[in-house]
Amino acid sequence: MSQLFFVERGDPEAPAVVFLHGFPFNHAMWQAQVEVLSQRYRCIAPDLRGYGRSPQPPDCAAWTMDDFADDVAALMDALGIARATVCGLSMGGYVAFALWRRHRSCISRLILANTKAAGDSEQAKQNRRRHAELVRTQGMRAFADEMLPKLLAPNAHPAVAEAVRAMIESTPIETVLATLPALADRPDMSEALSAISVPTLVVVGEQDAISPLSEAQFMQARIPGARLAVIPNAGHLSPMEQPEAFNQAVLAFLSETDSGSAK
Repeated sequence: MSQLFFVERGDPEAPAVVFLHGFPFNHAMWQAQVEVLSQRYRCIAPDLRGYGRSPQPPDCAAWTMDDFADDVAALMDALGIARATVCGLSMGGYVAFALWRRHRSCISRLILANTKAAGDSEQAKQNRRRHAELVRTQGMRAFADEMLPKLLAPNAHPAVAEAVRAMIESTPIETVLATLPALADRPDMSEALSAISVPTLVVVGEQDAISPLSEAQFMQARIPGARLAVIPNAGHLSPMEQPEAFNQAVLAFLSETDSGSAK
């Protein structure tokens, strides 16, 4: 189990929202959400193991989504949070799925942002291996150069691109190399979606090239009662690219479902 760095804002007695960042980012990607939602909710944004200010476990050879999920469950337990809304983007969505598989009693609601239920195809797994070689031989700057055009909508604000690049380049190579196999080997959740029994919001950027609208529609159609929010003029990082629209969608969902939430 890894001890996680986290930021916390909001009333400790309010319903909790836990934000799980994507790969290869850190808690800072949720800054605009924490700032706004903390006016009504207890917001927790951790750095997953090895990311941001969270240390790498002694064994940094290879991790699984279950490892990330167990870390988050332990953090919630340490903070006295019995149940929370879990909001995960991209890899954070995969961690949210792992939390549902392993610690579902701690989830009151799910927000699945810019993510997908399907596992990696063989081509995607080969691409993970190529990324590992790129990082080993050329470093994180080269990885950022390749990823940025895929992550953001073409009209993304330059300041957002700079912030995304800074997060990518600050991530340790060892963390990336330990995470890529976990991404490639994560379980396919497609057949398990119908068993999700908590209120769920699926969010997607209108121009997301990594987890496109079709993937979001697939999840929304199979999760009972799930809602879908499409964020205009956003790519894969919709909370950063269009924070106001993202926050409005999340707040509307939380307001509609607050009666069933718990601390």
